[in-house]
Amino acid sequence: MTRDDDHRRLDALAESRGGLFTRAEARENGFSDDQIRRRLRRGDWQVVLGPVLARAGRSVTPLVRDRAAVLAVPDAVLSGPSAARRYGLDVPEPWTSLTVRPSQRVRLAGVSVRREPLDPADLCLVDGVLLTGPVRTVVDCVREMAPGHADVLLDRALQRRLITYEDFVARVQAMVGQHGVRALVQAVARHAHGARSVAERLLAQGLRRRRISGWQANLTVYDEGGLIGEVDFGFAEILLAVEVDGRAWHSADDRFQRDRTRQNRLVRAGWTVLRFTWSDLTEDLDGVLRQIAAVRRRLTAP
Repeated sequence: MTRDDDHRRLDALAESRGGLFTRAEARENGFSDDQIRRRLRRGDWQVVLGPVLARAGRSVTPLVRDRAAVLAVPDAVLSGPSAARRYGLDVPEPWTSLTVRPSQRVRLAGVSVRREPLDPADLCLVDGVLLTGPVRTVVDCVREMAPGHADVLLDRALQRRLITYEDFVARVQAMVGQHGVRALVQAVARHAHGARSVAERLLAQGLRRRRISGWQANLTVYDEGGLIGEVDFGFAEILLAVEVDGRAWHSADDRFQRDRTRQNRLVRAGWTVLRFTWSDLTEDLDGVLRQIAAVRRRLTAP
């Protein structure tokens, strides 16, 4: 095999990993240490993370650094915020997070390393990268993040059906006595009663405070055509649906269209629909509660 063949093989290897390769792989494919250093000095190659390199011009995003960290640390697993990014969850932390065996010692600039055992059931392979599964990923994020960021991430994971509230509670119960469990227990309490977002929790708290009863969060509703969907808060006996347009849950265009189609079906099926925005709930929650109470009284009256 010629040197050109070796170099082409390195190019192919890098291409399969988003443009990344290690110094050791460059040496295995015909590049001496001096050649590697010259290419770095000339700017033909760049350092991404530790021993992981890329050709010049490769944008080093958090996702790229995450992948580089797995190449840099054998047997490491992407976890926490890094795994969350792979599942499409927004995380404020740009750093890379790895989980390694308890006996493994790792120091890598800009990388947060957690040393603890992982159950094989908690591992997933996504785009050729080993990472923690959705439940373990969310738990790791929630126990490390500030409550506000943790709630948004947990909301999004629940909304996208990456996990269920029951999955989250069961995992928290199994972690009693472990690091970070207090933050997890507090998150369980904040997400109780089925509300799936900050906005919905605000309304649930207000309804309980005003002793407005008869509702169920995430009520499944049907009509003669079959399943309509879930309403955020449903008063089934009087056919009253209260929908909440939170900051994240209803923001996408396709979601907007589905919500309006569903609302029309609810009205045709005899439901009264009240819809409130994030601004309504944060700026005039008392007014929202008065409207709900008034409509509830009207629909309950003989």
